[in-house]
Amino acid sequence: MEIKQTPIEIVKYSTLDLDAADQFDAFSLIVSPVCDLKRLSSINSGFHAKFSAFDLHGIDFVSWEVDPSTYERTREKIKNSSFDSCAIWFVRNGHIFNEHNNDLVKAETGDLMLISHAQPWKSHCVGRSFVSVGINCDKYSWMTSCNRPLLDGSLKGLLRTFIAMLVDEAHNITEDQKPMLAQSFSDLLAASIEPTAENRYYATTALNTSRLKIVRDFVQRHLERPELNVDFICKSLGVSRRTLYNIFEEYGGVAKYIKTARLQACYKALSNNNDQKYVSTIAYQYGFTNISLFSRQFKEQYGFSPRETWDRSNRNQVELHLKAPTLLDHLCQSIDCLRNRCDTPNVSDRESSEHL
Repeated sequence: MEIKQTPIEIVKYSTLDLDAADQFDAFSLIVSPVCDLKRLSSINSGFHAKFSAFDLHGIDFVSWEVDPSTYERTREKIKNSSFDSCAIWFVRNGHIFNEHNNDLVKAETGDLMLISHAQPWKSHCVGRSFVSVGINCDKYSWMTSCNRPLLDGSLKGLLRTFIAMLVDEAHNITEDQKPMLAQSFSDLLAASIEPTAENRYYATTALNTSRLKIVRDFVQRHLERPELNVDFICKSLGVSRRTLYNIFEEYGGVAKYIKTARLQACYKALSNNNDQKYVSTIAYQYGFTNISLFSRQFKEQYGFSPRETWDRSNRNQVELHLKAPTLLDHLCQSIDCLRNRCDTPNVSDRESSEHL
C-alpha cells in the first residue's frame, strides 16, 4: 500500500486582489506586529506586495515581492511584542539599506543579512524580491555569536543556493520531510557562521545539495556546448573532480547526468518541433555527433525512437516514462545514507569540506 505524502501548508497573500487605494493599508496591517511600514512610491500608484510563507519545524521561510518601502522596528514595537527571533534576509533582486546602532549597512543582490528582532532596526528596501528566514535564537543559540551584519565566508554562496532551493521547491516538500530539511538547513547555517571542521562535517549533505544545484544549473545553461564535460565544469566553477564525482554519484556519474540532460533537451525539442528541424539537426545541436548512437540511447531512455517523436510532434501524444529526481529527492537520499553512518564523527580523521 502506497503511503500518501501530505504536502506542507504554504500561506500566500497578494495586495493585487485589492483596490489600489486599499493595498498599502492592508499590507501595513499584515507586517504591523513586527514593524512599521512606510512607502517610497507615489501614494496614488497603489502598493504591490505579495508573499508565500511556510514553516519548517520552527524555521519560517517567507518569500517577498514588495514595492520599494521602509520597515522600522522601534523600541515600542519590541516592548509590546514577544517577537524576538533572529532572521536572515536574502536579497534576490535589488538592495537593502539597514540602520542599526547608528551604522548603515548595504545588502545587494545575492547578499545575506543577519537581523535580530530583539534590537531596533530600520531597513530601506529598494527592489522587489527577497527572502526572510526567521529563526528562534534560543533554540539556535549560536546565531547570537555572529557579530557581523552581512554573512560572508566561503559557504555564503552554498547557503544562498540552499535557501533558494527550499523556497523555489516548497510545493514539493511534504510534512514528513520538514524535520530533516530543518536540520540540514540549521547545520549549513551553523557551518556558515562558525565554519569549524565539525560544523562543516555535519553540514555535508546540505553542502552537497547546494553544490549539486549550482552544477545542474550550469549544465542546463551549456547543454549546446560540445566541450561540456567534467574538465569544463571543474575549470568553469572551480570545483575539484573529486567533489564533482561525489555529488553526482547517485545520478550514475557526471557523464551520465550530462547525457540524460541532453536527451531530455532533445525530447522537448522533438516533441515541440514548430520549426520542423530534422532529427539530426536537433541531435547535433545538443552535442550528439553519432546519430545511430543517439537514436539507440534515446530509445533506451524513452521507449520510442527520435523519429517517432518527431512524427507525432505533439507533446500531448508522448509521455515521458522516466522522471528525473529532484534536488529534494537527492537531499532525502543523502540523509538516509548518513543515518547509516557513525553518529559522532572523528573530525580529526576527515578532510575539511571542499567548496565551489
